[in-house]
Amino acid sequence: MVESRQALDHEQAYLAGFQMVCADEDIAEIAEETLDRLSALAGADRLRDVRQTGPGAWVLTAEDGAVLRVSAGRPARRRAHPPQSLLLSLAIEPGSGLPAGRREHFAEVLEEVAFTRVELRRLAGELPLLSGLVRTLPSKVLGDTALMVMGHFMSDLVVQVETALALGARAEALTVIDKGYPYRLTHRVKAHLRRLGVTMFPAGQVMAAAECHARRSRHLGCARTIAVDDGGYVLPALLDERPDLVAGYDGLVEQTMSGIYRLEKYGDRIPLPVLSVAQSRLKGTIESYWIAEAAVANLLRLMPGEKWEGRPALVIGYGQIGAEIAQLLRHRRMRVACHDRDLLRLVSAHEHGYHTGADLARLIAEHRPWLIVGSTGRTCLSVPELSAVRRDCVLASVTSRTVEFDLPALTGLAEHVEDLDVEGTRFVLPHGVRIDVLADGYPVNFHHAESVPNRQSDLIMAGLLVGAAALADPGHRFQPGHNVALSDRTLETSGLLADFYRLYGPDADHRPERRSHP
Repeated sequence: MVESRQALDHEQAYLAGFQMVCADEDIAEIAEETLDRLSALAGADRLRDVRQTGPGAWVLTAEDGAVLRVSAGRPARRRAHPPQSLLLSLAIEPGSGLPAGRREHFAEVLEEVAFTRVELRRLAGELPLLSGLVRTLPSKVLGDTALMVMGHFMSDLVVQVETALALGARAEALTVIDKGYPYRLTHRVKAHLRRLGVTMFPAGQVMAAAECHARRSRHLGCARTIAVDDGGYVLPALLDERPDLVAGYDGLVEQTMSGIYRLEKYGDRIPLPVLSVAQSRLKGTIESYWIAEAAVANLLRLMPGEKWEGRPALVIGYGQIGAEIAQLLRHRRMRVACHDRDLLRLVSAHEHGYHTGADLARLIAEHRPWLIVGSTGRTCLSVPELSAVRRDCVLASVTSRTVEFDLPALTGLAEHVEDLDVEGTRFVLPHGVRIDVLADGYPVNFHHAESVPNRQSDLIMAGLLVGAAALADPGHRFQPGHNVALSDRTLETSGLLADFYRLYGPDADHRPERRSHP
């Protein structure tokens, strides 16, 4: 079997490609930069080992003899693509013997193209609240602030960073930490931030990022440092590992309840102001449905051949997002059960007509769900609950990181683990039950996707920068610790909601634009 697979590797070509949108005058520069990146990775001499074979076509010979064919051009079927589309493609010729990891690296490098002017104009138009902050916030409000941002590497992050720079933030004093989810446009976002001169770190290097950020902030003479977090990565790490650096921070903006939960153990010992977008009425009232809709849409995409109607589902965590997911699954005619450890929420689920149970393991055994959705922001399934599973099922998370399901415990229970590629991981228990963990336990709404559309993420992304600007004001009234009421007042008086209603309310004249997705 191994020999036949190796033979196949030598007999077939490997292809990679993606679509972007650009003006005619940008094509040559994009092609040249792509060839430069591929040559560097291949260890090839850019002049000697790269040969143009025709318009928009090149052959590159790597130092190990691998032959790569690169092409760039407009699509032949114009109407099948957005206007001004450019297709970049890479073919690795048979016989090169490149290991899979190296082939994937070539494909990733191919996609490391910063967003073009055409795409940036479109993105700004899709995020009018965020991009419009340059007109509504005081000029250069972030001018003396070193920003540390924990971000999802999606296209709305690009506009958020561009807007922060327009508000006076300095690229050399800006640190962005990648949450590390497999987004659709990760490599393009990284390329764009790199072009802007922003320093980037992966999520697993929060302390290295914080130490580097502190050095740069001191060197540049920044008056204050604000962290914009998404999931409780920054402040807990600082408090636990480098409390000496905490004094250099003037405030924290937190986007998710998962991040708020991670601060619980510090009680009233949080030494800096927290502006909680996570607990705000703005986020809770409006965003929950969008996230639920994106999660269910991605579930359908990841399992295209499944039948949903009539099958049992269980939603764990009947908060704002969980309640919306339960309703969407019910609309798909599933038999939905709900559980929440908070009694008021459990009663609410019961009063909305869902099958409920206070004992989660017992509820799993009785309801026998095919689909289990975790939306608690904490670990909701561990050994007792996993041991109660008596049928093949699918687990899907909609909260930060991989906290919802105890994956080490599931690995310990399983007698066999199988990689399902883009779908996730399958765990086969000793009694034959198969548990498929979609997206390897990461939130399904982000899995190889852009999560919610930009016009939906716009309000919250703008709210995060409004929060950062508020904390950057030396005269702000935020106190160390949580400031839920003041966070609400800051966000609700910022003008964002009025602008949102003007854009999408009953008097809006929102006309659909021609789509030109990257």
